[in-house]
Parts: sequence; C-alpha cells; structure tokens
Amino acid sequence: MAELPHIIIAEDEDLVAIALASMLESHGFRITVARNGKEALEAEARDAADMLLTDMRMPVLGGHELIRLLRQRRPDLPVVVMTGYSESLPREEPGRTVVLSKPFQVESLFRAIRSVGI
Repeated sequence: MAELPHIIIAEDEDLVAIALASMLESHGFRITVARNGKEALEAEARDAADMLLTDMRMPVLGGHELIRLLRQRRPDLPVVVMTGYSESLPREEPGRTVVLSKPFQVESLFRAIRSVGI
C-alpha cells in the first residue's frame, strides 16, 4: 500500500491547526502539526514532507524564514501559505508556491494542494 502524502502544518493558533489537521486527515493526508517555524524545520528533518502548509506570522520562527530554510534543503518542496496579512507575502509560483488569504474556503485549500501536485 502506498504511503499517504505527508503535509506539515506550521500554525501557531491551536484551533486552526487542529481543524486543518482533522480535515486533511479525513481526506487521506498524513499530518504533522508544528506550532512555529522551528518546530516545522525539526519535524521536516525527522520525517520529510510532501508539502508545507504554513502561516506567515508565528513566534520563534516565522513563515518567510521557514520557507527560506526549507528551500535551502529542499528547493522543490511545495508550499501553501495561509495568512491574514497582506504585506510581504512570498511570490506565487505555479506548481510550487500558493498564497491563501485567511479566512479561506475549504475548497480553496484543496485547489491549492492540487495545484502544487499533492
């Protein structure tokens, strides 16, 4: 049996992280939740992800730095960014980086995941 696609969720708001994890698990993804970018880096080093779903503003290590550090190790890692802020967002790159503005519809998240090839 093929292994489930692994998504790391980097989100400091517990309720948001729990809701996202539950929804994605129910759709056949294996999920690791990290409360900040540092935890996400550590999780990815232990268990390689197929995609990163990250907030931008987090304590300890924010989304910009997380993406930069992960892309040094894994340049082609697909990233879906979710943020409630509009300043200083990463550039969208087809098949590689998608930006979602909070709040977003569930279907928008699934479209974003499909668009990066997961």
